[in-house]
Amino acid sequence: MLAAGLLACGEAAGPSPAAPGIDYVDGALEPILVRGQAVVIEGFGFGATQGAGAVAFPRAGGGEVTAPIATAADWSDLAIRTTVPDDAASGGGTLAVTTAAGRRLTATVHVLPHVVFDAAALTWTSRGSFPQAPVGVALAAFEIPSGNGVATSLYAAGGAEQVSGELVSDSGVYLARAQPGGAVGPWVRQHDASDFTSRVLPSPRAFAAAAVATRYNSRFPGSALYVIGGIDPAGRAQASVLGADITGDGVAARFTPLEPLPTPIAGAIAVVRRGRVYVMGGTDSIGRPQQDVFVGRIGLDGHVDGWYVQPPLPTPRAYGGGVVLDDRAVAFGGVTDSVPPGGGLDLGTARLASSDTAAVSLLSGFFTGGWAPGATLLPAARSQFATLDLGDVVLLVGGMYAGAATNNAETIAAAATGDLLAPFAGPVGTNRIADQAGGILIGPSGVTWRDTDGSRRGLVLGGIDLTTGQRKAGVWGF
Repeated sequence: MLAAGLLACGEAAGPSPAAPGIDYVDGALEPILVRGQAVVIEGFGFGATQGAGAVAFPRAGGGEVTAPIATAADWSDLAIRTTVPDDAASGGGTLAVTTAAGRRLTATVHVLPHVVFDAAALTWTSRGSFPQAPVGVALAAFEIPSGNGVATSLYAAGGAEQVSGELVSDSGVYLARAQPGGAVGPWVRQHDASDFTSRVLPSPRAFAAAAVATRYNSRFPGSALYVIGGIDPAGRAQASVLGADITGDGVAARFTPLEPLPTPIAGAIAVVRRGRVYVMGGTDSIGRPQQDVFVGRIGLDGHVDGWYVQPPLPTPRAYGGGVVLDDRAVAFGGVTDSVPPGGGLDLGTARLASSDTAAVSLLSGFFTGGWAPGATLLPAARSQFATLDLGDVVLLVGGMYAGAATNNAETIAAAATGDLLAPFAGPVGTNRIADQAGGILIGPSGVTWRDTDGSRRGLVLGGIDLTTGQRKAGVWGF
C-alpha cells in the first residue's frame, strides 16, 4: 500500500549471508513477457561464469526449453541476460535458472505469443466518447494475467477543457475496461475513497504523464497509479507526483503526494519500461522547452526510490515522443520554442523532425553515456502527437506538422527491432480518424495494451480539431 511504509524488521544478531535466488525478472516480481523478448534475470548466486548453468522456460506441449545466452558477458553472479524462446508455453509458468554450481532457482513468469502488428492493415474504429472533451489527459494501462492472456483496465487522469478562451485543468480520474478485440467499456469517473466526491486528484492537473505499477511490471507487490508533473489551474508546470492504490475495478485509496521531480515539468516525453519511469524534456513553469532527463524506479513500497538526474538531451524538446528499446532510449519530434500549455496551434512555432539517442543499461535502467543527435526520423517537423509503442512498430497519430491542415499523414509508423528505430513513414492504415468525423487531431492522448491473445491494441483520446479549433470528446482505437 502506498499509504503505509514497509513493516519494520525485528532485531537480529547480524546480517545473514545472502542465499542464492532470483529477485526480479525484467524488473518485475512476476513479469508478463512476450516470446522473442530480451530479458534480464536479477538475483544472486548464479555463478561468476555460466559453466554448466542454463535458463529454461516451460515448453509449449510440455517439458522445458532452454533459453539462449548469447555471449559470456550475458552471465554473471548477479544478472543473466537471455531471450524468451519462441516455443515457450503461453500463460503462467516457472522460469528456472540452473546455476553454475548446479543449483535450481525458480520464478513465476507469464508468457504471451509474439503477434506482429501490421501497420498497413491498421483500421481505426470509434470507441465511443469520453465524458468530457479534454486535451492533456494522462493515460495508462493496468494489465494483469488472466488465463493464458491478460485482462486490462485503462485509467485516464486529469486533462483540461477550454473555458472563456482559457484551458482549465480538471481533477477527475476515469476507468474503462478493455474488451477482447480492442473495444473499451464506458469511462466511469472515480470517487474519493473517504468522502465519495467526484474530485479524485487533490488538485487539477493537465498535460501530466501517467504510469501504472504492478507486480507484473515492477518490484511493487501492490498496484498503483501515478500522475507525474503537468500544469495546475494557473497553467504553470508542477514538480509534484501523485500516487494512489488501484485495482482493475477502480481507485482504491486517496491520492497522496510522492517523491517530486527535481524540477517542474509539463508536456514531457514519459516512458515506463522494466519498472522504471523515464521523463524526458517537457516545458518549465513558463512554457520553455527543457533538456532535463530523469529516471525513477518503482520501489518495494510503491514509492519512487528517487528521481535520478541523467545526461540531458542535446536539444530542448517538449510535446514530442520517445521510446526505450532494449539498450537505447530515443526521443523525437516536439517543439523548441516557448509555447502555451499544450503547445498551441501556431504554425510558426519551431518544431523538430530530428531525434536524440542514448545508451541505457538493460539491468540498471540508467543511462550509460550521454545523448547524441540521431537520425532524422520524422518526414516533417512534428509535435503534439500521440505515441503508440506496439513492440515491433511505433505509431505517431495526429499532431502539428506541415500538411496537418490537409491531414496528409494522420498516422505514420516506424519499425522497432532490438535497439533500432527506423524512420517514420506513411500515412499507414486502411482509413483515417478524420474521415469518420474524428477531426484533425492536435494533442490527442494515447495508450497501448495487449489483448487476451497477445495482440497489440491502442487508442487515442481527445485533442483539438485543427479545422474548428474545438476540443474533441472522441475515442478512437484498433
